[in-house]
Amino acid sequence: MFQTKQIDANYNYEYFYPGTSWDGEAGFNVSNAKVDEYSVLSDNGYVYLIDKVLKPLETIYKELASNPDYSDFLALYDKYDYYTIDQNLTLDYGNGTDLYQHYHTSPMANIASEWPVTDYKKVSDLAFTSYSVFAPSNEAFTRFFDDYWKVGGYDSLYEVSPQSIEYLLYNCVYPSSLVFPEEIKKGLIKNSYGTVIKFDVDAVKPQNRMMCVNGTLYGCDELTPPAMFGSVTGPAFQYKKFSYFLKMMTTAELVMTLCSDATSYFMLYPSDAVMNASGITLTDNVLYRGANKVGSGPQQNYVYSHVVSRDGITGSYDALPLGSGSGDHVFRTLTPGSVLYWYMSNGRLTNSVKFNELLYVSGTTEDDVFCELEELNFREGWTNGKTYAYTNSKKPFLLEGSQENAIYPKFVPMMLNNRNDASKPYYGFIQLLDLADMYDTETQSINAMVESCLLFLPTTNAIKQAILDGKVPGLLTTNTTINDSAFFVNCTVTDQSAMQYYLLKYFIPFSSAVISNYPYVGWEEDTSKGGLPTLQTYDVVDTDGKATTITTRMHVTDTGGRLKVQEMDNNGVLQGQAVEVVGEYHYFPFIFDDACVHFIKEVL
Repeated sequence: MFQTKQIDANYNYEYFYPGTSWDGEAGFNVSNAKVDEYSVLSDNGYVYLIDKVLKPLETIYKELASNPDYSDFLALYDKYDYYTIDQNLTLDYGNGTDLYQHYHTSPMANIASEWPVTDYKKVSDLAFTSYSVFAPSNEAFTRFFDDYWKVGGYDSLYEVSPQSIEYLLYNCVYPSSLVFPEEIKKGLIKNSYGTVIKFDVDAVKPQNRMMCVNGTLYGCDELTPPAMFGSVTGPAFQYKKFSYFLKMMTTAELVMTLCSDATSYFMLYPSDAVMNASGITLTDNVLYRGANKVGSGPQQNYVYSHVVSRDGITGSYDALPLGSGSGDHVFRTLTPGSVLYWYMSNGRLTNSVKFNELLYVSGTTEDDVFCELEELNFREGWTNGKTYAYTNSKKPFLLEGSQENAIYPKFVPMMLNNRNDASKPYYGFIQLLDLADMYDTETQSINAMVESCLLFLPTTNAIKQAILDGKVPGLLTTNTTINDSAFFVNCTVTDQSAMQYYLLKYFIPFSSAVISNYPYVGWEEDTSKGGLPTLQTYDVVDTDGKATTITTRMHVTDTGGRLKVQEMDNNGVLQGQAVEVVGEYHYFPFIFDDACVHFIKEVL
């Protein structure tokens, strides 16, 4: 066995049997005894004489049960036990009484079973299958509880979330075979979720190193927590108030992804109270939003939307900028299949879903959509990043993981439903679309917009001034100032086709936009080569009948802490002047399922 495992026989044998020396090449040992005489011939076989009486080996379970120092571990382990009738044993030995086997649910090992199977003919299973347990003592549990879970708001070990206990127990069990100390030292032993089991094997007291009939038992005086307890997933396991979010992480099967040291993360944590404020509750270990169960897909979206990979963001950050004068920052989350950002302004944070409410919830200010952050720490810090709790002191809310629960998931229906509200920044643009007959209120769509688009929309005052200056083709007005009442009523369409063609330049379809992120300050993308094609196109047919499509393009620049957009012709030559994006919204893009929107100070 030792040769097969390529480990030192002397060290590994004497680790469990310090009172007996290993003979090495001279022979072999049997349990706690050395063989003195080999192969003494008898009339029905061979006899081996040993130097000690063999001590009967017990199961791992019996060894734990007989030692009160490990009662906490065994009590937690037995939460996964069950009994099942064994028909073979009942038939052979029951004598009219049903006989049951004591098992534990996978991936916990069946440490109460002396044999892995009851069929004596299954020699390979009987010869190979064994288990290893690394059990923390009661004192070890107490110290760890006081240092970790008590800080997190738990009052007793038996109150700790079942997910935390489960991952802890997984780290205490190797259900595949007997494990020797040298294998642990070499980092060869991994738990059932794939991380290396680490602890100081030489610190285990000799009396707590036990070779059992069904494996090995290491009685540890220190509790070595699993990797996820010390990574950015740690607060979910440590704090009672994050139990809902822990449930989401485990349901979405993202714990192992997020505890990996291969990537560094920033991670946000919503408390149970924050989730309650957004209508999410936990009943019988099932999450509900109102009366409806929260599915695994939405739970995954919630978790991903609360995580940023430091490898995938623009700029260099060791931590989130929390200072009151720390400025504006954008971080893209791990949300798959869509773009979802965190926006930070002077130490406060929101996400792109919540930020949209500034466009349609009347009276909403930044104080309503931005949250305060509190960094969460443990010992020397989490192994793979930084974590933060968040809340809004005016009215707590959960940062959504998608547009699914937004009042307006899409920009166009939102704009159409608020088209008569002159206070909205898109009011002027929707009036132009109305005059040009470019939208359908029944389908709540813009006729030419058949896919998601990037939109740079002039503000209402910019549009009014452009109309007064005669810069909107196909439109005349009797107004004299932008403050004239009923301004758009006083406008007359003289050429609807020209007006429609003009407005198409404000729509940039994502399918042809060669960008990986939506524009913001710090964007770091270059559109100077060819620009971003708009919907404003027409065909030119030459004398040979060959058609060439002419497309107006846009060039977006991110310089000097500002965003600008400028028109390009079909050949990528800049036209006119660059127009600034309004800074009122920190140059943060408004992101909906059908559009990404910026507002600009002038018409294009």
